[in-house]
Amino acid sequence: MSLPFLTSAPGKVIIFGEHSAVYNKPAVAASVSALRTYLLISESSAPDTIELDFPDISFNHKWSLNDFNAITEDQVNSQKLAKAQQATDGLSQELVSLLDPLLAQLSESFHYHAAFCFLYMFVCLCPHAKNIKFSLKSTLPIGAGLGSSASISVSLALAMAYLGGLIGSNDLEKLSENDKHIVNQWAFIGEKCIHGTPSGIDNAVATYGNALLFEKDSHNGTINTNNFKFLDDFPAIPMILTYTRIPRSTKDLVARVRVLVTEKFPEVMKPILDAMGECALQGLEIMTKLSKCKGTDDEAVETNNELYEQLLELIRINHGLLVSIGVSHPGLELIKNLSDDLRIGSTKLTGAGGGGCSLTLLRRDITQEQIDSFKKKLQDDFSY
Repeated sequence: MSLPFLTSAPGKVIIFGEHSAVYNKPAVAASVSALRTYLLISESSAPDTIELDFPDISFNHKWSLNDFNAITEDQVNSQKLAKAQQATDGLSQELVSLLDPLLAQLSESFHYHAAFCFLYMFVCLCPHAKNIKFSLKSTLPIGAGLGSSASISVSLALAMAYLGGLIGSNDLEKLSENDKHIVNQWAFIGEKCIHGTPSGIDNAVATYGNALLFEKDSHNGTINTNNFKFLDDFPAIPMILTYTRIPRSTKDLVARVRVLVTEKFPEVMKPILDAMGECALQGLEIMTKLSKCKGTDDEAVETNNELYEQLLELIRINHGLLVSIGVSHPGLELIKNLSDDLRIGSTKLTGAGGGGCSLTLLRRDITQEQIDSFKKKLQDDFSY
């Protein structure tokens, strides 16, 4: 194949089901194609090197081909690599140990995890590629709950599987279902390198696009593609995503909710989580009806508008439930209150909460002037 070439993958937004999905409740997520990661694969200017350039996190690093030869050409190590290449359900600790010397100089967390994800997939998918530069650029804010790491992992898996001859295209939209499955599997491995125990949701949305309903297996607590219902007829939903720039730890927020569920108030939390799951199911039902209700006669238009009003109401309810379990933030409530005051639409947090991003589903009767006023106030008054 000829260089250069480009790969790309979208971000994601959770519409219903944050936190409750951890407890085997259904949730709905959709891809956000306007926010993407782009990966350019080109020839490296330095001979006998593999280079990763990621300016968004101020990271550039080159590895000598000799670094990889110790893994790919040593008989014992190459056997360990072969095992890792077959183990697409988890990380090979033997391979992790082999990669440790290549990561030893990286102390900054973002740099370490980006390089770990990159190197693990590289040696598994295209270990014999030479003199290549991987240049990453993302329009997704990192750590905002919009699936930035999964978008990166999918872009890398797509490029490396293509370089390794495992799939037939570097374009997600042109891949067969089997090729998409390969990309999704390896992107999930990339997510494991970054997060440890990812859900598998973000990489699936970034790989397959559109939207999906997902639910953990109640027997073993895992998520796989058998737990996904892909929604091809997902309606276009007008929304504004607002990034608060407020840092938060998903791990800490999930742990805090777990204390409420398992220790402090299990009987109180159960109906709240059930209600969140019901929001996801009813939200999906409404959106499915919206996608099919396309008539132009008065009755069809009225039905469509009634369905949309119900969707706005469910967004409001779901946010209230999330507030009740303590995962909102004053910065998110500012956005919610402003959208209510200006009658822009219904706002809820999206992702883990505690900062990060909000989702505002826009009312159908608003004007561009109202939208501009909403955006301006968020930028001028709150620096969002």
